[in-house]
Amino acid sequence: MKQSLEIIQNQKQKFSSKLVPSMEILALSQHELESLVDASLMDNPFSDVDQNTISLKTRDVDLDFKRVRKKQGELQEIAYADESQDDLFEHVIVQLYPHMQTKKDEEVFTVLLESLDSRGFLSETPDDLCRFLNIKKARLLQYLHVLQHVDPKGLGAKDTGECICIQLSEIEGSTLAQHIVCSHLEALSTGDFLKIAKLEHTDVEHVKQALSLIRSLNPIPANGFRVREKTVFIIPDVYIRKEDSTFLLEMNAKLQDKLSMNTENYELYKSAACNAEAKAFLKEKLNDFKWLQYSISRRSVTLKKIIAFLVEYQAAFFQTGDERALKPLRLVDIAEQLKMHTSTISRAISGKFFQCEYGTYSFHFLVPRCYERQGEVTASIDTIRNEIKEIIRSEDKQHPYSDEKIHQLLEEDGFVISRRTVTLYRKECGIPSSRNRKTIHI
Repeated sequence: MKQSLEIIQNQKQKFSSKLVPSMEILALSQHELESLVDASLMDNPFSDVDQNTISLKTRDVDLDFKRVRKKQGELQEIAYADESQDDLFEHVIVQLYPHMQTKKDEEVFTVLLESLDSRGFLSETPDDLCRFLNIKKARLLQYLHVLQHVDPKGLGAKDTGECICIQLSEIEGSTLAQHIVCSHLEALSTGDFLKIAKLEHTDVEHVKQALSLIRSLNPIPANGFRVREKTVFIIPDVYIRKEDSTFLLEMNAKLQDKLSMNTENYELYKSAACNAEAKAFLKEKLNDFKWLQYSISRRSVTLKKIIAFLVEYQAAFFQTGDERALKPLRLVDIAEQLKMHTSTISRAISGKFFQCEYGTYSFHFLVPRCYERQGEVTASIDTIRNEIKEIIRSEDKQHPYSDEKIHQLLEEDGFVISRRTVTLYRKECGIPSSRNRKTIHI
C-alpha cells in the first residue's frame, strides 16, 4: 500500500512551544516542563509518542508548600498564597516548634500539614508519605502521633472514628466511649444501646453517658480553619548516588522518549509524497519539534553543570547527611565559578529538586543564604536561625527572652546582626513573641 500525507483543515486553538522563551524553559520545574512538552506535542506528527497517552491537564503544583498557581497570559506564574489568621498551618506549626530539632523534622511536619484535606484528615497513605520523605514507617508514625495530639486534637487521623478515638485517649474514664467508637458504630447509628450494653457488660445508662461524651467532641478537627491546598509530590530533576568516595549524577530522562523523532513521518516529509501546502505545514511542525528538543537539551546540560558544582562544593553534606556541614554560598559565587550570569543561576535552581539517600531536597537547600561581615561571607542565615532557636529553646520558660536580649546574646557570640533582623528571623521560624511564648509555655 502506498503511503502519503494529506492535510485536513479545521479550526483549533494552536499552541506553539516558541511562545515560551528559552530562558523560561530553564526556569520551569520538572512537572511544569512535562506539561509544556505534552501541550507542545499534541498533534505534532514528528513526535514518536502515542497521542492518546498525552494529557493536557495542568495540575496545580505547590513546590515549597506555600504557593499556588496564578494565571498570567500564556504562562503560569507562581505567587504566594494569601495568608489569614484562621490558617490551620500557622495555628499548628507554632505548637510543633519544640519538636523540630532538625530541618528533617521541619520537612516532615510541613508535608504532613500540607497533606491534610479540608477536614483535617490525612489524604495520603503512610506508605506514600514514607517513600516521598525517605523515612521508615515507624518514624513517620512518631511524627504523626505528635501532630494528632496538638490543638485541634485528631489532626492527621484517617477518618472521623480515629479522630474521636484520639481525643478520647486523652480523657480519663473514657474507656467505654473508646470501645463504642472502635467496635460499635453500627449499633450506635441505629440507636441500639441495649446491644452495646450487653456486649460491653454494662448498663444502658453508662452507654448513654459515653454517647454524651462522644457527642461533645469535634469529629472534624479542621472546622473553623482554612486548610491549605493539598501538596502535590514533586518530581526530582536529578538523582544523586554515592559510590565509594564519588557521587554519580543521573538526570531525570523521562522526557527523552517523548522527544524521540518519528522516523517514518520524517521520511515521508522528505519525500515527494506531500504537496506544497502540506510541506509548509510539516516544516513548521518540524521546526517546533527541533526547537523543543534543543531547548530541553540545553536546560539539562545547564542543570547538570550547576548540580555537579553544588555536589562538589557541598560534598561534606552528601558524605554525612548532616545539614550543619553545609557551607555558606551565594548565587554570585556559583555564577563566577561556572562563568554564567547570576540571573541564569537563579532561574536554573528555582523550583528544581534532587533526590539522594537522605531524601528529596530543593536545589536552594545547597545554597544556604548568608550574610557578610567586613566584606566576607561568615555564616549562613540558617546558622543564625538555628542559633536563635537554640537560645529560645534554653531560655527560662517563665521569663522568655525579648528580641533585644536575643540580639545581645548573638552579639556576644560574635554575630553582627540588628535587633530588627532577629525579629524577622524569629517570625520566619514560626516562633511567637516573648509575651506569647510565656503564655503558651513553649
